Amino acid sequence: MVFTGTYDHTIDTKNRLAIPAEVRTRIKRSAGMDDDGSVFLYVTLAKDGTLCLYTEKGYEQRADELDHSEMDPDELLEYERIFYSLSKSVEFDKQGRVTLPSNLLERAGLGSEVVLIGVKDHLEVRDRKAWYGHLERKLKDQPDILMNPRLAMRRR
Repeated sequence: MVFTGTYDHTIDTKNRLAIPAEVRTRIKRSAGMDDDGSVFLYVTLAKDGTLCLYTEKGYEQRADELDHSEMDPDELLEYERIFYSLSKSVEFDKQGRVTLPSNLLERAGLGSEVVLIGVKDHLEVRDRKAWYGHLERKLKDQPDILMNPRLAMRRR
């Protein structure tokens, strides 16, 4: 499943974040669930004040990639200790929200005004003002970042 799009949202006082209906529907379909089935996401902490949301399948794929990593075994073990200890499984409620763990929100430094962005294999929750500032700087300073994808494929 490929995640795309940008969605302005807020995190309420109970740490709940609404996942857009179109995204929820795609997640449920990819998991082979009907509208009444329970669906989980994994929330992880990333650097730079970001929370990442993975589907169960996406999270398992990430774990499999780590099993085949060429990283030094001691470094990998330390990374896995941090990565997995700072991950949490969360379930959609009936309104399509997930409750984000307070410890991860605090570590990420996120307030209530956030943006949810699709980043290929996962979703990211970022501070809204910081994200739009970052986006504007990137587009101004690196206009070629929006290169022709066919050219990128040829460079392989």
